[in-house]
Amino acid sequence: QRTPPPPFITSTLQQEAFRAFGFTAKRTMAVAQQLYEGLETDEGHVGLITYMRTDSTRVDPEALTEVRAFIGQNFEPAMLPAKPNFYVGRKGAQDAHEAIRPTLASRTPDSVSVYLDEGQLKLYTLIWKRFVASQMAPAVLDQMTIDVAAKQYEFRSTGSVTKFPGFTKLYEETRDDNGKEGDPG
Repeated sequence: QRTPPPPFITSTLQQEAFRAFGFTAKRTMAVAQQLYEGLETDEGHVGLITYMRTDSTRVDPEALTEVRAFIGQNFEPAMLPAKPNFYVGRKGAQDAHEAIRPTLASRTPDSVSVYLDEGQLKLYTLIWKRFVASQMAPAVLDQMTIDVAAKQYEFRSTGSVTKFPGFTKLYEETRDDNGKEGDPG
């Protein structure tokens, strides 16, 4: 099983925005500030994300209820785990603010795209997908390793086949140049 990564904290948002879009930390935080302060929409002036300077993966209980309802209505039943996913915060985290997340999971990137510029939409989509995926079921993989010995050499090949996509149907972290996934926090 591969469990979903937690919602973003400041450092993981900056890392993922750099890997995915080449955004500097300064640009990421400037765009996040715009999304936090809000934009004019058909609903009026609306803040699209929670506070973006946080080291906590904690999520408000009402937001958990809302995102679980959204997953239940928009994805197959197997995508919703029996109970919410909770993430352990890092040792020494202040936990003053909750994780970075959309103010409403039902406010999809498509539904707000007309109000956002390109950078805002990219960052909002990243935050939205990561948050929704964090409350989805784990992915299930079949893994196989083959060792081959030929004279004095040994070779190893590994592979995996996805049996159930789980959260990866919505979100997968970008990979570093060395082919490894980014550290989710």
